[in-house]
Amino acid sequence: MFFNNKYFITMKKFLLSAVFASCFITANAQELQAFNFNDLTVGNVTTDIAGTAAGQGLLYLVSANGAAPTTSTNANVSNAQIVSTGGANLKTLKIDGPDGDKGGRFLYKKDALPTAWIGRTAGNNTIEIEFEINPGGATTSVNDFGVYVYNADATKVLVGVSVKASTKVLSIVGYSTPTGQPVGNYNYTFGTQADPVKLPADQWSKIKISFNKTTGEMKIIAPGLPAAGNVVPGSAAGLDPDEVDVVSFAGSRTGAINAASATMHFDNIVVKAVGGTTGKEDFAANSFSVYPNPANDILNIDNTVNALMQDISIVDMNGRTVKTVKLNGESSVKVTISDLTTGIYMMNIQSDKGAITKKIIKN
Repeated sequence: MFFNNKYFITMKKFLLSAVFASCFITANAQELQAFNFNDLTVGNVTTDIAGTAAGQGLLYLVSANGAAPTTSTNANVSNAQIVSTGGANLKTLKIDGPDGDKGGRFLYKKDALPTAWIGRTAGNNTIEIEFEINPGGATTSVNDFGVYVYNADATKVLVGVSVKASTKVLSIVGYSTPTGQPVGNYNYTFGTQADPVKLPADQWSKIKISFNKTTGEMKIIAPGLPAAGNVVPGSAAGLDPDEVDVVSFAGSRTGAINAASATMHFDNIVVKAVGGTTGKEDFAANSFSVYPNPANDILNIDNTVNALMQDISIVDMNGRTVKTVKLNGESSVKVTISDLTTGIYMMNIQSDKGAITKKIIKN
């Protein structure tokens, strides 16, 4: 897993001004919002693209071509439509990206999440978003599509997902501090630069992301990733989620300025508050011991619940997976870290009783 600075994610507030001038536990989960499109009418979601009037399902749309000079020309009410796709998904949300070098789309429910979040069960301090996405087929467009969770002033992506239309490369997005970089909204691509994780073309994929308000941790579970998911340290601890947006941006990549619009489909978006001091997440975390910590050479990993460990991955503060250890159901293991450079890491442990993440320090 690695962060790529060329994909630095611009703040939503800046984008809005420019176009007009983001472990998963179901214990104790409570649903905060849901976007299911089967009850909506086929056609445009709304008649307004300025985010001032609600459309079907109380959804709002902001769509614009970007500040002049811009080559984008296709911002209109048809950028967000309900379509009949057949099969198990029935009706879905279709989003069209910008056809030029600037612009963006934001589809959301206004002012709905803060009230639901405030009323969540005490201790449910992790927001979890599950959704399905179909990235479509081959295209020359470098549009980026995804789902973002914003804070109240829309300057920080607490957690989000980005999928590039031309390559289907998957990223997690969030407010974070990669080593050697200032704090900001970055995205992190999985795998290697030569072979990044991609979503399958023309297929529905289910994705889960979460943001832990207490720790700032961001997590993603998606096709091509370990079953337990990947964790990225975040820098937004203490902030409350304010809005969940389906988004699309013009996008770019080295040597390529966007010149075409792409389309992606979304469905079954569910937003939950999860966690709690009696939840499985805390029980599992407190039942595992990693010591000594800090350590120079060897880390011992034990647990008190007879969990059988299956694999361990260690991720640096830039989001890169720097070490993986495959196990055969051991309940106690030793992991050599003498080959790691001095610093702070996140250790992801997958077992038959669930997955946990521990922060470790290499001296």
